[in-house]
Amino acid sequence: MTAVPTFSPRYFPPGPGQSAPRLLAHACNSLPALEGALASHPDFVEVDFWARKDALEARHDRALYPIPLLLAGWRLRRAPSVAFKLSHVLHHSRDRAHIFLDFKNGARDAPALVRATLDAVEPDVRVAASSQNWATLRAVRALCPEVDLFYSIDVRAKFDLFLSVQQRDPLPVGVSCNHRLLGREALQQLQARRLLVVAYTVDDLERAAELAAWGVDGLTTHRVADIRQRLAT
Repeated sequence: MTAVPTFSPRYFPPGPGQSAPRLLAHACNSLPALEGALASHPDFVEVDFWARKDALEARHDRALYPIPLLLAGWRLRRAPSVAFKLSHVLHHSRDRAHIFLDFKNGARDAPALVRATLDAVEPDVRVAASSQNWATLRAVRALCPEVDLFYSIDVRAKFDLFLSVQQRDPLPVGVSCNHRLLGREALQQLQARRLLVVAYTVDDLERAAELAAWGVDGLTTHRVADIRQRLAT
């Protein structure tokens, strides 16, 4: 039987006395959200990014530029006057947590923006990236080979498609997968291919414990401290 993989020590080093799964704080898309998440001491902070002009902006919602509005579902809200950027995330997370990027767009622009930001900031944190736009990830790898790639999977059709092509695609080290798709058999399929598995978004404590018992490598959650306590019992 294929051994259950763990996060590469190069990119996902455990803390003192810590074992898998790594805990990723979800949606750290503003400075208050990031600082609040960092207070719970996650292994990684997960941040959504959009490529726009000369920067990567941290936000989940689609912008309606040049109108200063963001579209959240069917609701509009005002865009912040100053964008929260990748450079800000790297600066504030230094020595506190690693970074898990989730790209919402940017196959054309995001790779060069990531490269320029990493070169300018010279972060001493690990950086990984996920996206449902697989072309974006492939472009990121071309310019940023030090960034590990996690293909993001949100529905069963994408899960099946990923399994059908993954053996011919050596780029991803793992997947960032909707936890509802991860039964024991599905997880074993991914583990048998020596892929790392990050499950999102897991806020139910018993579901977190179940996934951890099955050997999932990472949990993306809003409840880092609560899940850490539950897994320690």
